[in-house]
Amino acid sequence: MDNTKKIFREVNAEAMLTADEDLRRYLTGFPSSFGYVYTDAGESVFFTDPRYAEAAKQALAGTFTAVEIARSEDAVLEYVKEKGIRSLAVPFERVSLPLYEKLHKQRWKLTDSMPAFTAAMAHKDGHELACIREACRIAEEAFALLLPELKEGMTELEAAGLLEYLMLRGGAEDRSFKTIAAFGRNTSVPHHASGTAKLQNGMPVLLDFGCKYGGYCSDMTRTFCFGKPDAEFKQAYMAVLEAHMAAAEGIRAGQTGKQADALARDVLAGYGYDKFFTHSLGHGIGINIHEYPTLGPRSEHILEENMVFSIEPGVYFEGKFGIRIEDSACMAGGRAESFMRSAKELIVL
Repeated sequence: MDNTKKIFREVNAEAMLTADEDLRRYLTGFPSSFGYVYTDAGESVFFTDPRYAEAAKQALAGTFTAVEIARSEDAVLEYVKEKGIRSLAVPFERVSLPLYEKLHKQRWKLTDSMPAFTAAMAHKDGHELACIREACRIAEEAFALLLPELKEGMTELEAAGLLEYLMLRGGAEDRSFKTIAAFGRNTSVPHHASGTAKLQNGMPVLLDFGCKYGGYCSDMTRTFCFGKPDAEFKQAYMAVLEAHMAAAEGIRAGQTGKQADALARDVLAGYGYDKFFTHSLGHGIGINIHEYPTLGPRSEHILEENMVFSIEPGVYFEGKFGIRIEDSACMAGGRAESFMRSAKELIVL
């Protein structure tokens, strides 16, 4: 309810309607695949279907004015129409075309609530930070448990599935995104789709993974070797680690995303690797795995206290190997504080 009031205060409209699943979760704290949140100066109502009604009433008791059953979008819009409002705030980029057309027909003055959501969701409160911290702890613990289970002949899909199972067993409610497990030359593809490639001695391994706790995501990447690495891989790994630490130790509140990105990119340029760093340094993390701010070479986003973001420099040599080292971090006391506690030195299994 506090989030609902916080967003509503920032929109220039008589009422606000939110249908997007992630934005609903932010407003209510209640997970559902169908629902609408209606807010005006006098009430906040959560509409859902009979599958969620009982659980929603229990979860939202005392925080929402009412939980109503609505079997269709049209039923929700009829309720809004009966309120007699003239202006309505909706998150433009999260509204489907059919819903927009229905809203437009009502002749309401539509305003965009998405900027208010973006700004509010970028600054985490104590509860949100605690959820992300726990999600990071679970992911990190699952990774440690996975390492001794990796065996020659295991497929990427098997490794990804086992890691996801270990996160769920450790207390996660879901994965943050589909786990990336890449073996050998597949590590050179930053967002490789895990497949049937089998683990063999001497292969590099890249795992990009995370889980959700209390609706909030963690994000972590580790690259290591299954068997003895060669000199080229070790040199590249040390360069990426140095870039990661330069960013982790150098990021400060008030910097732009571009300035933060340069901390790592400049280190890699010193090794001649900057052209192989093909993505941004990081992205915001919260209910969504990618949120505001962006830490990239063109980003003017300002980094501020209580923002949560990834720090993930990487280099990718096509057809050979790739390396990425990623932590989730928050801006605390004016500087970046990693949620991860494990060492980042090269692991050789």
